[in-house]
Amino acid sequence: MKRYHMKHIILFFLLVQSFLVFSQYKSGRIEYNLVIGHDEKLANDEKFKFVLESAIEGAKLISFDLVFNNESSFFKKKESLENENTGYAEAMSGAKDCYYNIKNGIEKIKQIDNYTGHFVIKYNDETKWELSEETKIIDNYICYKAISTQIVINSKSTFTHPVIAWYCPSIPFSYGPKGYTGLPGLILELQVRHIKWGATKISLSTENKIIDEPTKGKVVTEEEYKNIVIKGSPTF
Repeated sequence: MKRYHMKHIILFFLLVQSFLVFSQYKSGRIEYNLVIGHDEKLANDEKFKFVLESAIEGAKLISFDLVFNNESSFFKKKESLENENTGYAEAMSGAKDCYYNIKNGIEKIKQIDNYTGHFVIKYNDETKWELSEETKIIDNYICYKAISTQIVINSKSTFTHPVIAWYCPSIPFSYGPKGYTGLPGLILELQVRHIKWGATKISLSTENKIIDEPTKGKVVTEEEYKNIVIKGSPTF
């Protein structure tokens, strides 16, 4: 028992020391890769098996940038070569959607550019996280596990998917991929169902780099955008 407490005390002081070191950074950029894993339900469906296999291959060519400062963050897909496989991967993961978050803000912005047109969607979201003491090392950073649930509602039913985040308390920015926020540290790995975004390059800066709010597209609510998708009429 004493050894257990001593381990946590040492870890606590290491985290405090790391926080003091990293608190001098005012902005940064994280590069993430995309991994689409095996999904039993899709793999056993003849109509979707080919799509899944193609998406798994296409994901290997896709990467993302998360840029952030003390006030906001912006997550978007990086430019890359595109083919049929990357098209399937983008569709399955929503890779073309961009996310803008304000620090500690519940209102978020999602920028969409697809067959329906160009849109800026303002929505409210606050993820309820369950924190864990489980840790792992990502690029020499100690990360902690957090768990949540994604709820998807469509015309057929309501689906729930597990969400697992690995966040780094020593990088004291509450941002992450796909608009996920609300953890006491930057999310270096995020998994939603069988799709994972993992940090491959971490760059921190003492300069406060400016991040502009996305404005390209028609401003709509989530409900308005859902109606546009249902009607299926492109707006360009």
